[in-house]
Order: sequence, then C-alpha cells, then structure tokens
Amino acid sequence: MATEKAIRHAIVEQDNDERAAAGRPRSEPARKAILDATRKLLMHTPLLQISIESIARKAGVGKTTIYRWWPNKSSVAMEAFLEQPGLQHINPTTATAAEAIERLLENLIRQLRGHNGRIVAGIIAESQSDETVLDLLYEKFLKERVETLYSLIERGQKEGDFAINMDADIAIDMLLGPLFLRVLSGEHGISQDFAEKFPKQALMALKA
Repeated sequence: MATEKAIRHAIVEQDNDERAAAGRPRSEPARKAILDATRKLLMHTPLLQISIESIARKAGVGKTTIYRWWPNKSSVAMEAFLEQPGLQHINPTTATAAEAIERLLENLIRQLRGHNGRIVAGIIAESQSDETVLDLLYEKFLKERVETLYSLIERGQKEGDFAINMDADIAIDMLLGPLFLRVLSGEHGISQDFAEKFPKQALMALKA
C-alpha cells in the first residue's frame, strides 16, 4: 500500500511540474496511470457515464494532463482498449484466401467478445454525441482489418474461390456487419455457438 501511495504521489508531483512546462513530452508513468484508470472504469461503467474528471481522479493526475495528450475521453478509451494484449491485427498466412478470411474472422471474434465487446459498444454509443468517434474506431481498429479483407477478397476472386462478380464493399458488410450487430445487442451477443459457426458460414456466402 505504501508503495502504491508513493507512486501516486510521484505521478501527482510530475503532473504539477508538467502544468508549468506546457509542451513537455508526456511521462510514461502518468500515461500508464491514465490508461489503467480508464480500463478499470470501463470494466464497470459505460463510456457515456465516464468523464475526463473521473479518469483524472482515479489516475491521480490533473485534467489538463489528459487534455494535453488526448482530445476527448473517447480517444483515451480507444487507446486504453487497443493497448490490451492480443488486440493487434496480424495478417493471416494461409494457403488460400478463404482460409485467411476465416482466421481473420476468428481472431476478430475473440477480440470483440465479453468485456472488449462492451467497450466497443460504448465507443459506438458515444458516437451519437460525437461524430468523430466512429472515425476514430475505424482508423485505430478497423482500417487494417478492412484493407486486409479487400485484398483477400480480390485474391479469392482471382483464384476462383469467390464469385467473380461479387461486390467487395457488400461482401465486407456481410462479413463484419453481423459481428458488430452482436456486439451492440448486449454482453452475451457473441455466443460460443456463434463464434464457432459464423466464420465458416460467412465464407459460404462469398462462394455462392
């Protein structure tokens, strides 16, 4: 406990120093404290009910420190979400485009189940009051995955695995739409049964 208090005191002192020196690069201890605090709040509280003030209070820093590094609470939440282990996008290396898409969907489903799904649902809900939030979600989380899907669909069409006249935009909507519909439907939206069946059944639509 004494060690924890000492760390929090050091963070507060460092934050006070930073207020007097605008533009100084952010300190790693303070950054970690802010992201840890945000993750802990998101465990039990919807993003809509979280404020910069509540993040600052839990992290033991000033609001100005957070605003110096992030433009809004959605940006903090997105970074806290993305820095969790296992959320990086990895391009699948498989023999066929169909197998690669199946692996990509399986990985995305794992990333969107349970607690992570609730965080993403909260970020999407926040977009109702801040139109830049969905852009943030796309740029930080979805863009690489969507670009990979485009290249895999094109490859699958060239290899004869997918319908040659298939519209790639609609195909991606078909692949990703059900996942995010499940995420938005509640914490139990992506069930084990859905997780096991969806990747293979989604590919059947591409091969029609």
